[in-house]
Amino acid sequence: MAAQLLTRHLLEAHAEPYARATQAPFLAAAARGQLSKDTLGQWLANDRLYIHAYIGAIGRLLAFLDLPDSVADLAHSSNVKLLTWVTEALVNLQREETFFIDTAAQYGLTIDLSSKDMKLDGLKRFEILFASIAPSEHMILPWLEAAIVFYATEKCYLDAWRWAKAEMGKHGNNGDDADGGALRRMFIPQWSNSDFAQFVDRLGSIIDRAVAREIELHGEGVRAGMIRRAEAAWHEVLVAEEAFWPKL
Repeated sequence: MAAQLLTRHLLEAHAEPYARATQAPFLAAAARGQLSKDTLGQWLANDRLYIHAYIGAIGRLLAFLDLPDSVADLAHSSNVKLLTWVTEALVNLQREETFFIDTAAQYGLTIDLSSKDMKLDGLKRFEILFASIAPSEHMILPWLEAAIVFYATEKCYLDAWRWAKAEMGKHGNNGDDADGGALRRMFIPQWSNSDFAQFVDRLGSIIDRAVAREIELHGEGVRAGMIRRAEAAWHEVLVAEEAFWPKL
């Protein structure tokens, strides 16, 4: 029987903390249109700074991502596939910040933090986590932890807003949303769409195939070590994601 994919293992082995990270009361209130403009604006301000920290993390990964010297190796290199993904991620992050700014202007939202004291604990955790991105020296797949951090945060974000979208379907939309409709008309559809899901799944596939290839090359003995490394990074992201949703 084929061994379980690493990303599937992470999702299934940590189902309870994953649910806490993706099914918060903040998301339920968003689905019902009950978040005020001030509450949403402050959260979006934190999310903008998360984007900035994420961009820095990608830069750190790019600084140590080795690419094949041989042209023949390019097509099958997991490093090249990861490079393609993070390059697209950079473009997406810049586009997302513009979307925040434009939508905030449309709905009268203020998305600047009034002070650093307004930073969510989750944002602070992500800033530390993203700033710590570095190669795992002398280990198989030195970029594994970085890729897991990126996959985990993207997957949590996607599933959180897909959950909110499902909850939204249960409550309907009577047009009197506290935020003027910004979340249910603009943000939730943007953060739960199929293009985003495919983008996240691509990174998961890159990770799973790279791990499977290393096991094929080096034997089953390397599996446990890669799982331990991945689980440590996964845990850090779940803690940060849970703390990223404001308490209501």
